[in-house]
Amino acid sequence: MNLGRIYRLLGSVTVGRCFADEFSFFDDVGTEPTTMSDELSKRELSELGIRDDWDDSQPQVLFSTDGRGRWWKRVWAVQCSQSILIRERCQGAQGHDGDHWCFQSDGSYFYKPHASDPRSQETGCASVPPGSSSYRTPLEMSRYRYRKFYEDSEVTDPAEIERLERGELGGNESSTGPASAEDVEELRRLGRLPSDERKARRDRASAITLRTKDFSDKSTVTDIETRFDAEVERFSNLETGQSATIDAPLSMQLITEAAVRLTPEISRVLDIGCGAGNNTLKLREVYGKPFASDLLDLSQPMLDRAKERVGQVGIETARLWQSDFREADLPTESYDVILAAAVLHHLRDDEDWQAAFGKIWSLLKPGGSVWITDLVVQETVPVHELMWSRYGDYLEGLGGGEYRQKVFDYIDREDSPRSATYQLELLRRVGFDHVELLHKNNCFAAFGAWKE
Repeated sequence: MNLGRIYRLLGSVTVGRCFADEFSFFDDVGTEPTTMSDELSKRELSELGIRDDWDDSQPQVLFSTDGRGRWWKRVWAVQCSQSILIRERCQGAQGHDGDHWCFQSDGSYFYKPHASDPRSQETGCASVPPGSSSYRTPLEMSRYRYRKFYEDSEVTDPAEIERLERGELGGNESSTGPASAEDVEELRRLGRLPSDERKARRDRASAITLRTKDFSDKSTVTDIETRFDAEVERFSNLETGQSATIDAPLSMQLITEAAVRLTPEISRVLDIGCGAGNNTLKLREVYGKPFASDLLDLSQPMLDRAKERVGQVGIETARLWQSDFREADLPTESYDVILAAAVLHHLRDDEDWQAAFGKIWSLLKPGGSVWITDLVVQETVPVHELMWSRYGDYLEGLGGGEYRQKVFDYIDREDSPRSATYQLELLRRVGFDHVELLHKNNCFAAFGAWKE
């Protein structure tokens, strides 16, 4: 069946219950509002592929396909429903320059005309569209709104495409079957269906996007703790930092200087994954005054060494936390500065990352800042492979091919880093008002965020 006919049939259906309760304008158009069942018979609904469990209080989805594996959908909402598809968000009405229909959660709408239209006026939850010489009744406006309230988009999720190819539809879903070439061309003309070239670019973008892998074979927290218990000396050199990290001394210098500039009054610091205390020591050196320090690490030997070292530079108040950061019962809004160096790459899935970043935000005082240096991946596979190859060259220069493989094996077994862009966006999402990228070289980055 032709898409245009289906859309016209659906567009002619009007459900005006909320207007009937509030206005008495129905005589203006001569008929009472109809419902979908009045307009379309069960046979016609069946022909459209609409199921018996169709729920007209919820958004509806109409699928179409070119018969060659491409699907797109039109999502639309029933008139005056309590459940509008896009709540309290403007959906542009095609063909009316700059106009917006703002749909509210109670089923009403507010019409905002473009600024250059002097003739538009508002009345209740109806309005005069640009170019109209007279008011329209609420019923007429409801029909107008109904025809405009839809969203077209191509289906891109592989699992959803497989479901559609199997013919599996939900209660509020229907399918038109194969579309005609004219239907496809019309959707492209309206900008609702991408061209073949655009689809090819999008498919390539999807193919080269670096994706997270299965974490089931990664090291456990206990495994990581055991390894670091035996490597205290490797993490105790303030001049070189961790030699396997590119630009470790520079990154350490940058995050501590940025911390002092952005948070000039520092009384208490949290060092997550403190190791032997290098970053707290560097912050003490840059700040020039002592401060209370909370040192957190999985490894007790690391904590013991860190406490000894920070005590030697005048940080007498140091509280030790032998814990996974995610589980530590740390005090909220208590820290002026939080440092996290080469530790967050042990986080796993998106939920893990969001919870950790949200916790960091909650631990900072207003005006506090967090500073991170870490291993990062890239957003695309080709660039990630380039950076990984160059990092391998760096490691070989330090200790030969055997050392390179040893570090790569550690990373593959223990780490699940994310891109710098992912982490900066996540910092904003959890509440940070300002984020800063201080340095990035190859697959290592230094960055931070400030809490107003």
